Amino acid sequence: MGTQRELLNLILVGVLIFSVMAGGCISVNETSKPTAPLTTTNGEAAPAQGSTMTASQYPITITDFAGRKVTIEKPPERVIVLTSYWAEILCILGVQDRIVGIGKYIPYDPYIPDEVKKKPVVGSSFKGLNWETVASLNPDLIIVDWYGGKYKDAETIKKAEELGIPVIALSAKSVEDNIRVVEILGKVFGKEEKAEELASWMRERLDEINKIAGQIPADKKKNVLLISAPKDIGGPITVYARGSAWASIVELVGAHNLAFDKEFDTQWPKLDLEKIIAYWGDKADVIIVVSFSKERLEKAVNGIRNDPRWREIKAVKEGHVYGIQAGSKAFLDWGPRIIVGVYQMGGLIYPEYYPEWKPIAKELLEKFYGIKYEAPVTVMDSMGRKVTFEKVPERVIVLSSYWAEVMHCLGLDDKIVGIDTSTPKNQFLPDSVRQKPQVGSTWSGINWETVASLNPDLIIMGRWKGGFTKGEQEVIERSKELGIKVLAFGIPDSNVTGTEMPYENIRIIRVLGKVFDKEKKAEELASFLEKYYNEALEIASKIPADKKKNVLVIYGSSVVGKYATGAISISYKGSAYAQAVELVGAHNVAFDYNFSTQYPKLDLEKLIAYFGDKTDVLIVVDWDPKRLPEAVKKIKSDPAWQEIKAVKEGNVVGILVSSWRKDAVALYGPRFITGIYAFGHAIYPEYYPDWKPIYEEILKRFYGMEG
Repeated sequence: MGTQRELLNLILVGVLIFSVMAGGCISVNETSKPTAPLTTTNGEAAPAQGSTMTASQYPITITDFAGRKVTIEKPPERVIVLTSYWAEILCILGVQDRIVGIGKYIPYDPYIPDEVKKKPVVGSSFKGLNWETVASLNPDLIIVDWYGGKYKDAETIKKAEELGIPVIALSAKSVEDNIRVVEILGKVFGKEEKAEELASWMRERLDEINKIAGQIPADKKKNVLLISAPKDIGGPITVYARGSAWASIVELVGAHNLAFDKEFDTQWPKLDLEKIIAYWGDKADVIIVVSFSKERLEKAVNGIRNDPRWREIKAVKEGHVYGIQAGSKAFLDWGPRIIVGVYQMGGLIYPEYYPEWKPIAKELLEKFYGIKYEAPVTVMDSMGRKVTFEKVPERVIVLSSYWAEVMHCLGLDDKIVGIDTSTPKNQFLPDSVRQKPQVGSTWSGINWETVASLNPDLIIMGRWKGGFTKGEQEVIERSKELGIKVLAFGIPDSNVTGTEMPYENIRIIRVLGKVFDKEKKAEELASFLEKYYNEALEIASKIPADKKKNVLVIYGSSVVGKYATGAISISYKGSAYAQAVELVGAHNVAFDYNFSTQYPKLDLEKLIAYFGDKTDVLIVVDWDPKRLPEAVKKIKSDPAWQEIKAVKEGNVVGILVSSWRKDAVALYGPRFITGIYAFGHAIYPEYYPDWKPIYEEILKRFYGMEG
């Protein structure tokens, strides 16, 4: 061990002697003065505004974020930079060719050129440096992060000072600090003109943010809780409190960070869920979840939105839980990208005040990074299939009018080039969509010649996970052969997607928002629906146990009309109708049995034997407005049906459910919320309001039509 240490010391001393002989003594002596100083307001040496420094204007002295005065004797030519966000700035300044060594995590940053990412790795500010590697690179400057000496940052600075290698310690406790870093590095590398261009852009964006925040009325100010995506949504949960740079962004965009109301001994306190509810449950208007992992972020946000325990928090109950990815693969990070991260957060909290963040990201990346902004988007459909889009789809065939409605609500009618055979009946879509070429359907077959002639880059298909499975699979297989992407939406494989119907409708809206770069509009619609969805769940949770009703859902088409064969079709697990019964606080008596299909058929005698004395409410669903009342009338008047408790007591309710009629409710697409309240009101009229006011509101706000 002693021999190795002696060898390392000899190497380091040799490097130091070589650097002194080759380039003059490098010193951080605070008494060192520039030969012709131009002084800034804080006393630091600087050249004339807008100029590019030359070797004759060195040495210069700057004050870094550790409060140290560091003198740079000559333009740095061999630099080690330990973190990606500061390396990004060096690349923007055009001095990436001077980088000879990098930190451990820089190779994972997609915003840094490959030639930099391939430089020798020397360690990190967290765990320290390999000083033998450092010595071999003969650096004349090391750029480190400053964490107040919490990790190996202080040790790195001390060791470098002993070796006579200048070290600049950088940090960011606020968004403004990132601008200061740009200015410092511009001075150090003699690239003040380029640095000022970037710093000015950042300041202009920050000024716009301050202006927007200042215009938010006091009665619109929102209380926000910023948390890290937990492994277990039951806790412990890391909260961003006072002292955290990201926590301060909440305040910067014009909101209030609720964690600032409490005193913690750390800027990242870990709290269990019960404590979070006790502290802020009735105050939090918005919850923002942050994670460096996209997968972990999506899992946490989805889990919080669907976990009953979290619904005690106002933001969850009202559908205002959002996620922001952080780190080097996103925008919520230190360095120039932080500006985009601020717009992201502002837009989530105040979508009505903040502009879309993607144009700002595009401007930053293309103007300063020289990167064309075409971020791939990967989403999961209802079958658990992950589909990646390199660009926004332009030509779409939609094989379900429900999802055509989502496209319409997001303002994407012009992208639809083909439809299925049922969509022309949909009264919620404009003629421009209903008159598109028809390509067939998953139940009667697809005309693939017509599909090919339309040259689509995406097919959006209904997913019913039942009698149409064969046709759905054919669409997926044939589309793959033709090189067309497919998204299948509908009844989900919940063990993969993490949701069930009816909530899957909300997830689908958000997915399509990502795919078509309409996240802001999609979030507005999804949050609207989630608020009413959670209110329905809250009503259900307050129904007393002795008031809980047993419900059976049957199809009117199996009672009367040309499809009636004497066997009654029942809504079972996997059907949105069946799930709606449970969601509104009742019990679906069909769930007491194990059927092999989601639509089991029983003759009346067996129906009575299974459910006759249990059923408190019998719901009859149908899509035909003439057949539905006929079916209800037959059930009520037929003596054979009187053996069912609900019929005998007069609790038979007909619900018109249709994908295309304006006088009907739905359980798929944006109008699914009308079906939830229709079922709730039919079963518990004393608890649930009528569905029609909600229906009228959604049509006016998102469909641009009257109910």
